This record gives sequence, C-alpha cells and structure tokens, in this order.
Amino acid sequence: MDSKGLAIVAVAGVAAAYMVARWSMDQAGSDGQPADATTTTDTTTADILDMVTSTVKSALGLWHAPAIADAESRYSIPTGMLERLLYQESHYRADVISGAKRSSVGALGIAQFMPATAADLGIDPLDPFQAIDGAGRYLASLYRMFGNWTQALAAYNWGAGNVQRKGLTNAPAETVAYYSSILADVNAASGTNYA
Repeated sequence: MDSKGLAIVAVAGVAAAYMVARWSMDQAGSDGQPADATTTTDTTTADILDMVTSTVKSALGLWHAPAIADAESRYSIPTGMLERLLYQESHYRADVISGAKRSSVGALGIAQFMPATAADLGIDPLDPFQAIDGAGRYLASLYRMFGNWTQALAAYNWGAGNVQRKGLTNAPAETVAYYSSILADVNAASGTNYA
C-alpha cells in the first residue's frame, strides 16, 4: 500500500476509534443512561484516542516529529529544516533507519552518519533518537562554522573540508541539488528566505 492509501486507512481508523469511544460513553449506564462516572469514561476515551493516534503516527512514520522539533529548538535550527534534511537523507524508510540498507559509502541510519562522524558525536547512528539529536547538533555546528545555511547543508552532504577547500562553486551536482531542494522546501513552508 502506498503512503496515500496508508494515510486514508489511518484517518479512517482514527475516525472509527473516536466514534466507538463516543458511543461507549453514551452507552456506559446499565439503564441506557450515560454513566455518572464521566471521569472514568473520559479517561478511557482519552486512552483509546491516544493509543489510536500513537499507532497511526507510528504507521505513518510520524513518531520522530517531536524529537525533531525538540532538536530544532534546542540547536536554533529553523523550523522544518532538520526534518527536511532527515527526509532527504533517509526518506524515513525503516530499512534505512534500522541500518538494514546502508548507503554506497557506508552511511547509516535516519541521519545517514558515517561511522566516524557518529563516533565523534558520541552517538549510535542506528538509534534514531540519538541520531536526530546528533544531526541537530552537527548541523548547528556547521552553521556556526560557515555562518549560513547553504554552506552548512552543503557541508552536511559533501563534508566541511570540501566546502572549505573547494567552495560551493565546485560542489558536485548532488550536493547542489541537496541544499537547494532543502532550502526551497523550508523557505516555501515558512515564508522565509534562508540562504
């Protein structure tokens, strides 16, 4: 099933769970009247909705959103930039995040860290939460090094040494496409002009 089909199923599941929870609240009393213990029923309803929402987010690959937002805030990264970078790196594919599929150069996990970079950051690249935080920390350090998001993103993809020695004008087409597409998406979503 493609992601659009999965989203439709997930939305239908949330709607169904909500309707069941509402119905159970209405049918709670043994005499056909709503029960007096609404707190218990409300808690049960909230628990059901939380469980369904959590399941749907997991199924849609949205489990990572709070961790990414937290890292963006902690490291002063523009909203949506780290999320877009991680999507570019892994497309949030389970086989990439788990390390079952590695890049041709050996990069691992959701943030596609090279093992040496992950070791320098003190993280396990296959632990998505460590990798998300590490990617935020690393991207912020690249921004401090270069003073702009274009070079920071290029350095994340191509390496800081390459950006310093060779400059953006000599960046490979893959790197140009990498930082250009991330910045275009973030700028379009936020109405800003990060460069």
